[in-house]
Amino acid sequence: MWHLPRTNLGLFLTATPFIMIVVYIVFSLLNEDDGILMGNVANPAFALTAAILAFSLYWYTRKTPSPEINLGLVVAFTLLGLAELTWSIYAEVLGEELSVSLADLFWLSGYVVLIAVIAKVVIDAKVGMTRQIVAVQAVFWLAISPLIIYVVLESYGSTEMSILEKITWNLYTPLDAVILSLVIMLVWSFRKGLLEDSWIIVGVSIAFYTAGDALYTIYEAREAYSVGSMPDVFYIGSYALLALGFGLLLVSRARFTSVQPVAEIYGSKEGVRELAPRNTYVIWSTDSRKGYELIVQGLSQGLEGLIITRKPPEMIKPTYGLKNTAMVWLSTATGGEAIHPANTGILTDTIVRFIEKGKNTIILVDGFESMVTYTNFNKALQTLDHLKDVVMATDSRLIVTIDRRTMSDKEASLIEKKTVQIQG
Repeated sequence: MWHLPRTNLGLFLTATPFIMIVVYIVFSLLNEDDGILMGNVANPAFALTAAILAFSLYWYTRKTPSPEINLGLVVAFTLLGLAELTWSIYAEVLGEELSVSLADLFWLSGYVVLIAVIAKVVIDAKVGMTRQIVAVQAVFWLAISPLIIYVVLESYGSTEMSILEKITWNLYTPLDAVILSLVIMLVWSFRKGLLEDSWIIVGVSIAFYTAGDALYTIYEAREAYSVGSMPDVFYIGSYALLALGFGLLLVSRARFTSVQPVAEIYGSKEGVRELAPRNTYVIWSTDSRKGYELIVQGLSQGLEGLIITRKPPEMIKPTYGLKNTAMVWLSTATGGEAIHPANTGILTDTIVRFIEKGKNTIILVDGFESMVTYTNFNKALQTLDHLKDVVMATDSRLIVTIDRRTMSDKEASLIEKKTVQIQG
């Protein structure tokens, strides 16, 4: 029996064609006046909703190692929302014929910010220009170039468009292409696992936005554009997809970051090894048994625990007699307790907020190698360093289990900085 995918990305991709079809059907059923009204209302409404949800995501991820990335998304989509709102005010309130206006300044500024943000992610992720990436980029630009050339030729052959309009409106499709190119670099580089879902959501939405921009310029060149025509179908669909995708991400972040610290109830505490607060303990071992033993000892002291585990929580709880301790499954599987190893933003938020809400906490991270596998070592190390700094500033303890065989000597020495070493 076929089931809808339960991951954020799966639900988003499943909904994508339906959203576009629904928008198209709605416009086709409306008369011209109603279509114009809907276009001028729906575009800014969905765009500003996407911007608000982007801000909510930033608020939930502001404690991650790079909160400025999500803040950049807020700025970019706020500018696009303001552009749509400005356009609608010109058309609906002032009743003016639109040409190049303040709305275009907002749109182009939003594009530039979005390019800068994604470029920073590409640089921070140390995406190298391998032969495969060069080949993928070559295929993409060979595919998109005819569209860009066609749009430019159509507009510059028009006798109805001014030089300023031709220059301005022909900036949109190439800028769209640059954004898509950067997103493709990220997606291809991390194709062995999931990239942070937000970038794929942005990429899919921008793909539809590109179609809208190209059609808009062509329609204007042919004097065929009216609000509610095909360009607006793609614009509204793009903003609706952004709102849906960001909404799904927000729900998952809220679910994981709402985990409450609760202490286990144990009997005797005699002979229990005490773990000093404000320390990160790295256990070098071929298995994670020692890490679980240490966190159970900490729980027996009355500490409030959180376990990030590569094993299903229903296997861990009976093995160690745990009932109250919060657990998150670090897995590629779907489900309410699972976080994909590549989604380090959700993982970091979950741990940091757990520490902030608790009085005396202890956290076990069993899955550092998985984060390395599905992202890269630098990103996983950045996450670990951020968590170490948070732990040092609180009365918390962090335990990380790592198989030494999976790390080089240089990588191991970087991990060992500001940590207490324990042999498994």
